[in-house]
Amino acid sequence: MSTFVKHEKPKGKGLKLACFVTIAWALLIAATWYGYRNDDGEGGGFLNFIGRFHVLFVHLPIGIIFLAFAMEIASILPSYSHLKKMMPFVLWMALLSGIVATLIGYVLMAVEDFAGRAMDLHMYFGLAVVVCTFFALICSVKGKTFLLRLFLLGGVFTTAASGHFGGAMVHKADYLTEHAHPSLVPLLDIGLGTGESHGDDAGDSDVPLAEKNIYDSFVAPIMAGKCNECHDANKIKGKLRTDTHEWLMAGAEGSDFTTVEPGDAEESELLFRALLPADDDEVMPPKGDPLTADEIQILTLWVNAGAGADLTIADLGDDPSIEATALAVTASIAAGAELAAAGEGAAASTSVWDTLSEEEQQERMDEVTLSAEKFHFSIMPISAEDDRLRINVINAAKEFGDDQLALLEPVAERVIWLDLARSQVTDEGLAAVGKMPNLERLHLENTEVSDAGIAKLASLSQLEYLNLYGTKTGNGIFETFRSLPNLRKVYVWQTDVDSGEASSYERSVNLEINTGIELAAVTPAETEEGEEAKPEAKPEAKPEAKPEAKPAKGKAAQPAKSKTAQAAKEKA
Repeated sequence: MSTFVKHEKPKGKGLKLACFVTIAWALLIAATWYGYRNDDGEGGGFLNFIGRFHVLFVHLPIGIIFLAFAMEIASILPSYSHLKKMMPFVLWMALLSGIVATLIGYVLMAVEDFAGRAMDLHMYFGLAVVVCTFFALICSVKGKTFLLRLFLLGGVFTTAASGHFGGAMVHKADYLTEHAHPSLVPLLDIGLGTGESHGDDAGDSDVPLAEKNIYDSFVAPIMAGKCNECHDANKIKGKLRTDTHEWLMAGAEGSDFTTVEPGDAEESELLFRALLPADDDEVMPPKGDPLTADEIQILTLWVNAGAGADLTIADLGDDPSIEATALAVTASIAAGAELAAAGEGAAASTSVWDTLSEEEQQERMDEVTLSAEKFHFSIMPISAEDDRLRINVINAAKEFGDDQLALLEPVAERVIWLDLARSQVTDEGLAAVGKMPNLERLHLENTEVSDAGIAKLASLSQLEYLNLYGTKTGNGIFETFRSLPNLRKVYVWQTDVDSGEASSYERSVNLEINTGIELAAVTPAETEEGEEAKPEAKPEAKPEAKPEAKPAKGKAAQPAKSKTAQAAKEKA
């Protein structure tokens, strides 16, 4: 007995509704463009909330369109020919979900001011998905099989292309090509630009430091690591590109603030944003690792020198601190490149000191030793086994100030323990302390430093101990403490730090803050060297009592007699 499959002729219902919905979609897209064509891109509010649902809805049309294509291919077989009847319904679902996804995606792009090559291609192919789905629906209802399959194929292609360019925007342009066969790379790179390549000589040891091009060796790598993710050719957030010198100098289109003001770092929005507090909504970069103190310093020097594309380190002057900053940034860039190649996500520091020859290391030590002899402060190794440095200025406290502190920069990386108690160091001088990446203990008691100076210590990731006894610091220090992951003990006696605020902050982190409340009545004792006892000083341990002599074998143990009793017996 044979089985007959009845093929019903599709009914032409719903075409007017499909046309109406699609026209309404096009008008809403046009209205969104018109309403936000001159928007500053700061966004905020309900539309941002709605727009960010794009990542949720965008997956619905992707799955449905691929399902429709698979159903059409399967319906070629007699046993699956009944799927033809379901095709209009599936395409309706694909059309409606595509309309919702593109509408909220376009709103997101408009209110948050996304732009760029990858963004544009993602948008165009996304809109094309809806168009292909609309015509596929019409062909399905009209029974135009060949055209239906053609538009379904177009829908699959545009969906895949839109996803590819969306991935390049969210991740990086080489996200798909990084591990692809070389023969596929040109195909996958179509439409995407990698921008100009800079920084190739940043780690080239054959190029003397003084001759290094500042933009190529320092600025471009900093931008690549901290800014280009949101501001390159493929993703232009805020109408700003930072991936080439020309675009960086051009600044953000339509902005009231100059991104880079040659000769004036203070008026440059680039540096203003980088120096904002970490919790500020305008800080750049908004996510990930912020710019380090050395990176900000090299950018500041470059901008103040004119921000030219051909400037070299030598053009910045002959201040030794410039060389130290450049070396620190070079090491940071090299470390970042090594971690990226190894696929690691955590940052690590490369020792600048270890990159120097033994002769250069000795020259630096000799230079600082001469300064110590001249200004009467002590510099010595931590121990016989550890040649890192401990520096104490107790004997030169009345003369030791910011200028003398700057003399320690040649060996900044070697300093582990720094005692500046009762010295003349100010907030300005603490910038030099901030360049001691391995510093673990810091004494600043009875100095003139304030919250502004402590903020310059935010890069000291190894700092464990900090003494601020008798300084002008206040509650502002807690903001800096958030950047010091290894800080374990802080003394804030006789400062403007509120004890209640200190206790509250202490409970939120693994940190002991001694405000001196319980020991306020204790007067600091004079040490043998004439130095006031530090707040952290602990009483010397009492000598352990010697064990009593054991009685000789065979004799009973006799109770010990006091000297007073013995003397009375002799007198009698």
